[in-house]
Amino acid sequence: MDSELKRKIVMRANLTLMMIIGALLQVSAVTYAQKVTLSKNNTSLKNVLKNIQLQTGYDFVYPIDLVKNAKIVTISVNNASIEDVLEQCFKDQPFTYKITNKTIIIKAADIFSNTVEDNVWIDISGQVTDEKGQPLAGATIRIKGSQTGTVANADGKFSIKNIHQSDVLQVSYTGFITREITIDNVSGSLQIVLKEDKQALTEVVVLGYGTTKKETLTGSVSTLKMSSKENMPITNASQALHGVSGMWINQAGSQPGQDVASIRIRGIGSIGEAGKNNPLVLVDGIEYDLNAINPAFIENITVLKDASAAIYGSRAANGVILITTKKGRKGKTDINYSYSYGRQSPTMLPDVVWDPILYMQMKDQALINEGRSPAAVDYSPAQIEEYRNGMATDPLTYPQNNWFDIILKTGYIQQHNVRFSGGSDAVLYNIGLGYMDQDGILIQANHANRYTLNANISANVTPKLKIGTSIIGNYKTFSQPAFGGANATNYYFNRLTRALPIFGTYTADGKYANVVFVTPKRNTIENPLMLIKEGSNTYAGQSILAKIEATYELPFNLKYNLNYGVDKEDAFRKSFEPYLVSYHPITGAPNNYNTHPASNNADENYLNQSFYQTLTWDKTFAKKHSLSAMVGTSYNNFNTINFSGHIEGYFDNELTDLNAGSTLPSVTGQITKNIIMSYLGRLNYGFADKYLLEGTFRYDGSSRFARNKRWGFFPAVSAAWRLDKENFLKDLTFIDLLKLRGSWGKMGNQDAVNLYSYLNTVNLGYDYTFANNISSGAAIAAYNDPNITWETTTTYNAGLDIDVFKNRLGVVFDVFKRRTSDIIRTVKIPNQVGGLAGPTKNIGTVDNTGYEISLIYRNKINQFSYELAGNISHVNNKVIDLHGEKIISTRRITQEGYPIDSYYLYKAIGIYQNQEEINSSPNLGAGVRPGYLKYADLSGPDGVPDGKIDANDRIITGISSPKYNYSFNLNVGYKRFSLSTFFQGVQGIDLYPTLNWAVPFNNGAGVTKEWATDAWTPQNPNARLPILTVATDATENFQPSTFWLKKGSYLRLKNIQLKYDLPTKWLSKISMKNISLFVNGENLVTFSKYKDFDPEKDVTGDSFYEYPTLKTYSFGINATF
Repeated sequence: MDSELKRKIVMRANLTLMMIIGALLQVSAVTYAQKVTLSKNNTSLKNVLKNIQLQTGYDFVYPIDLVKNAKIVTISVNNASIEDVLEQCFKDQPFTYKITNKTIIIKAADIFSNTVEDNVWIDISGQVTDEKGQPLAGATIRIKGSQTGTVANADGKFSIKNIHQSDVLQVSYTGFITREITIDNVSGSLQIVLKEDKQALTEVVVLGYGTTKKETLTGSVSTLKMSSKENMPITNASQALHGVSGMWINQAGSQPGQDVASIRIRGIGSIGEAGKNNPLVLVDGIEYDLNAINPAFIENITVLKDASAAIYGSRAANGVILITTKKGRKGKTDINYSYSYGRQSPTMLPDVVWDPILYMQMKDQALINEGRSPAAVDYSPAQIEEYRNGMATDPLTYPQNNWFDIILKTGYIQQHNVRFSGGSDAVLYNIGLGYMDQDGILIQANHANRYTLNANISANVTPKLKIGTSIIGNYKTFSQPAFGGANATNYYFNRLTRALPIFGTYTADGKYANVVFVTPKRNTIENPLMLIKEGSNTYAGQSILAKIEATYELPFNLKYNLNYGVDKEDAFRKSFEPYLVSYHPITGAPNNYNTHPASNNADENYLNQSFYQTLTWDKTFAKKHSLSAMVGTSYNNFNTINFSGHIEGYFDNELTDLNAGSTLPSVTGQITKNIIMSYLGRLNYGFADKYLLEGTFRYDGSSRFARNKRWGFFPAVSAAWRLDKENFLKDLTFIDLLKLRGSWGKMGNQDAVNLYSYLNTVNLGYDYTFANNISSGAAIAAYNDPNITWETTTTYNAGLDIDVFKNRLGVVFDVFKRRTSDIIRTVKIPNQVGGLAGPTKNIGTVDNTGYEISLIYRNKINQFSYELAGNISHVNNKVIDLHGEKIISTRRITQEGYPIDSYYLYKAIGIYQNQEEINSSPNLGAGVRPGYLKYADLSGPDGVPDGKIDANDRIITGISSPKYNYSFNLNVGYKRFSLSTFFQGVQGIDLYPTLNWAVPFNNGAGVTKEWATDAWTPQNPNARLPILTVATDATENFQPSTFWLKKGSYLRLKNIQLKYDLPTKWLSKISMKNISLFVNGENLVTFSKYKDFDPEKDVTGDSFYEYPTLKTYSFGINATF
C-alpha cells in the first residue's frame, strides 16, 4: 500500500471519528436538557435517586455506606432541570455531587471542595451488580487506555490500588452495557450497577444470505450455540448436532479420522442411496465438508428445516445446515487455549464364546441338532480332550484366545486448540489453530492426526466499505488395516468376527499360526493378528476453504455484498496388501491367505468455486412499517479429478511402490464438472413488529439435466403473528413472546441425479465374433430418460413460540408435512429387451409428517443457577406412490402405504415342541425339527392361507428409521462449580442383526454365549431362542422373520461434565481472565433392550462389521489470557 493511499485512509478514519464524537456531543447536550417531575414526602434519598435515574437515564455512583446517613427528603418539582432537582435533594446533606457525562458521582461534601494537587494516586474498591442487586462475578474493571485492571470475584467485588485521580474506570460484562466512571479523587467502596443490554441479549438467527432476530423469525429453525458443547471430547461437528430438534444423527461408529454419521432432517424423503438424503452444509455461506472443520472454531449452527431452506433451491430438499465460525470482537487481544485428554473404549461388544472347549462342544451339538451323526461332527471327543490337556502344556499350539483381548486396547484422544481474537473500530480478527491426536482401540493401523486452521479478519476500509477474508484449513492423516481398500476397517471387523478361540497367534518359531484342527468351511484361515500387523493402508488429505467478502453501503439504504470462495480438497490413499501365509502349529504346513502382493494408489481432487452477490434494501415507514428486500445471484462450479492405480506381481513384501509391481496393472480415472447458476431474492414486511410476512424465491439452473430441463423455480412464503404485542394481551405482563408461525415452500434435490443421467451412454467391452475373429465392440448398456429432472419437496409448517416469566420458560412447537415427488430411481424394463438396465426416471412420492416440541426453563437464585431443557421430534414416513411397484431387497421392502425400507418378514409364532406339531403345520423347508421356528400361514396367491409357507406369507413390519428422536439436559451452577448432563435417545426403530455372531456359526464363524444358556432343548422347552444349529446349514431357523427383528430404541447418557472456574482473585495476579478445569464422560451409559451391539449402528447394514461406538473419560483445561 503506497503512502498516499495510507494518508487518505487515515484522514478518512480521523474524519469519521470526529463526526462520531460530534454526534455524541450533540446527543449529550440534548440529554442534559431532560426535565424531571417528582413529588415525594418524607422519603429516603436512595428512593429519590432511583426515581431520578428512571426518568433521566443518569447513573449514580456512590460508596455503599454513604447514603445510609442521608437525611429524609421531601421534594415536589414539575418539569425541572436535573441540576435544580439535585440541589434540592442535597440541601443540608453532608455530601455533594458532580455530573460527568451520564454519571452522577456522590461523595462527602469536602471531597469536591478541597483543592488537591494534580498528581494524586488513590485506591479504589467496590462491587459490581445487576439492576436486581445480583453480583456479576467475572465483570471486567479496567483503567481506560491502559492494561491495568482486574476481574470481579464471585461476590462481584473488586479492588484496584494506586491509580490516578484523573483515570476513568471501564466496567463491562457480557450482555450488559459497559459503563465509564471518572475517579476524580474518589476513594472508598463503590456500588456499580450495570444495565442489561437488551439489544445484545436479543438472539440473532443466521438465515440464508442474511440474519434476523428470534422475535421476527417466521420459519422453523433450530439453532445450536457451540458454547453449550464447550470442552466436550468431540472431534467433528456432526457429534455436536446430537440433540438438535428435528434431527436424527446416527453416529454408527467412532473410527479415528472418519465421520460415518448419517444426518437426517425431518425424515427420509428419497428412495435409494443414502447420500440422496443428506442435507446441504454451508460454512460461512460456502459449501464445505462438515467433517473438515474443527468444532472448537464454530460459533453457532443453524438448521433450516422448513420453507426457510427454499432460498437454496435445488439442493435444499433435505434441509440446510449453516455453520458460522468464530469472528473477532472489539477489544484487546484475548488468547484462549484449551487442552483435553481422554481414554476411550467400546460402549458394547458382543458376548462371544472365547472358551475353546465350550466352542467345540457347542459346534458339535449344533451339528447333531440338525441331524448330523455324533461320529461325523467337526471335533471328536478325543480331539476335545487332546485340546483340553494341551492348553495347560502348550498354549501356542492349543490356545484359548480371546481375540477382543488380543486385538483391542484402550485408545486415547487429545486435543489442543489456541485462539487469538480482538480488534478495534478499524479491524477485527480471530485466528485459531488446532491439533488432534487419536489412537483407536485396535492395537495397530488405527491412528489419526488432524491439524486445523481458522482465520477471520475484517476491516472497515472506509465508512461505507467493509472487507473481510477467511481461511479454513484442514490436514489429516489416518491409518487402517491393509486389506479392504477405503473401507478397510469395516472389512477387518468382518475378519475379526470370523475369529475362533482355537485360532493361534504365533507358532513356536515365531511365524503366524493358524489352527491345530481343520475347521470346516474355513479353507482360508484369517489370523486377525497377521491381518492387522502386516501391510499398510494410509490416507493423507488436506482441504482449504478461502473466502473474500466485501460490503459497500450505497445511497438510499442500499447495501451491496460480494462473496467469492474456493474450496480445494485433495487426498491420497495408498495401500499395500502383502503376501500372507499362516502355518500349522505342529506340522508347519502353510496356508495362504492370498496368492500375491498387491498395491493400490488413489488420488482424489475436488475444487468448488463459489460466487454470490446480493443487494439489500431496508426502510422503515411511519415508525411501524418495516420493509426489506434482497436480490442476488449465485454461481457454483464443481470439479473433480480422480485417479487410481493397481498392480500385482511384487518380488516380496518390502518394495511397495507401483513401479515395483509387474503383473495385472490397471488404471482408472474420472473427471467431472458440474455448474449451478442461480437467481434469488427475499422480501420481508413487518407492521409494528407484530405482523410479519416473508417471501423468497430461487431460480436454479443445473448442468446435470438436459437443456430444456435445467431451470427450476423454488418459491416460499412464511408469516408470523406476534400476539404478545396485541392490546388484548397487554395486561399479561408475564408473556415475553407469543408468536404464531406458518410457512410453505418448494425445494429440489438435484444431488439425487448422477451426472449425464439424461444421456444414453456407450460402454466399451462388448466384443463380438465376426468371421471367427473376435472384434472389439461397444454398446448402449442402459436406457436413459432425457426429461429427467430434480426431485421436488414441498413443505408445510405451522409453529408456536412462547417465552414467559422474563424469558425463564420457553416453548417451541411445530407441526409439519414434507412431500417429496418426482423421486429419482431406476425403473425395471422387461427381460425381452435384453440385458439392458432400465432408465433413471422421476417416479415416486413420499410423505414425512410429524411434530416437534422444545422446552427450556432457566433460573438463578443468588449464586445458584439451573437450566432444564429438552425436545422431542416425531416423524411418520410413508410411501405414497411407486406406480404400484414393490422394491424388495432380502429382508426389506419399499411399498406404497408403508415407510421406506420397512422389514419384509415371515411371522414367527413360536417354536415347534414335537414332531406331531410339525406334521400338522405348514413348514418352510423339509428339514424342520423340534426346536425350530414356526411360521404363520397368512396368505396364498389369492390372499387366503393355502397351507404353505412361501413369499405370500411375508408381512411388512418394523421400520429402519426412528419414529421419535429426543434429548434433554440439566445444567446447574453454584459459585464457581457447574455440572451439566446431556441425554439423547431414539424410539420406534427396529434392527435386524444377522451374519457372523448375530446367528450361530455363520459360515464357519463363532457363537455368542446366549446360545449356551437360552437355546431350546427338550429339557428347556420355554427357552428364548430356538434350538442351536449352524446358521448356514439349517437355514429354516434363519429365514427373514419377525423372531430376529430387534427393538433398536435407546436412551444414552451422551455427556456429563463437571467444571470448576478458578477464583478471579488468583487470576488477576497473573494477568489471566479465566481458567476452567473440567472432567467429562461421553457415552457412559446406554439403556436399551438391544444387547448384541451398540444400538446406534449403521441401519443400512445388518452385520456387526463396523467400528464400535466408543465411550470416553476425559479431563482438560480452558484458559483465557
